[in-house]
Amino acid sequence: MTDITIQKDGIVDTKQFHLSTRGDAGTALNGDYKSQILFSIPDAIVQDDSIDFIYFSIPYVVIPNSFYVINETNNKLFVLQSSVTTLYTFPVGNYTSQTFITTFKTLLPQPQFGITLGVNSNIFTITHTTTTFSFTSASTIDQIMGFSGTTAAVGLSLTLPRVCNFLPLPRVCLRCPDLANSFITASTDGNDVILSVPNTARLNGQIIYNNSSNMKTLFKLTNLNSFVVSLTNDDGALINFNGISSFFTFQFDIHRKSLAKPLPFNKLVSFINSQSNPVLSTL
Repeated sequence: MTDITIQKDGIVDTKQFHLSTRGDAGTALNGDYKSQILFSIPDAIVQDDSIDFIYFSIPYVVIPNSFYVINETNNKLFVLQSSVTTLYTFPVGNYTSQTFITTFKTLLPQPQFGITLGVNSNIFTITHTTTTFSFTSASTIDQIMGFSGTTAAVGLSLTLPRVCNFLPLPRVCLRCPDLANSFITASTDGNDVILSVPNTARLNGQIIYNNSSNMKTLFKLTNLNSFVVSLTNDDGALINFNGISSFFTFQFDIHRKSLAKPLPFNKLVSFINSQSNPVLSTL
């Protein structure tokens, strides 16, 4: 959609692109994850002499809260015992502390391994009946269970140093290298972030962002014909939305010094006809 307004400081030519991660909106790069898509829009933005500057903004975003608490990026537990490391992979899904305990007992050898949750502390204690053990730093489920780095048992018991965490992802990062020119984040992989959306939605609800502060950033390219949008966590890992699409609008406010006057209607019709009729175009 294009809208032209006349302001006291010049002409503002606004373009809005209503985008989504649906398969028919662009080229899906990671299938049913629906978190990375290539948009090809020829001449979306074309630089010309009439342009002073261009602002880029994101008026609204709708993201499904359809991703799992435990997923492919944080479901691995490496256990070291007697110089042997064993990998246990937890099925992806949404867990509570009690369903996690049930799954833990299903995966790890029984009755050798035990696990309990502190009633007041919300901290896991893991035990083994005969052999000491440690959780290694290769584990990706550490932030869920409540540890970091290699964590060793004292004797036959390991009380983890932190509380367990089964909260959903706190925010979703929209990334686009072509448009991320003025955003600064504390993340080690944040130079392509164009928006960070807090997750305040219930499970299987919709995360809705409205740009109520009218936040904008300068568009610093000369032209734009295609771009890739990714939806990730803070670490840059692509989120698995389990087949559910996200929707968002990209807006470009093009500030112009002047705007070419269009042809009168009758001349415009004649020009279009001449381009579509090779006989007329030679007359």
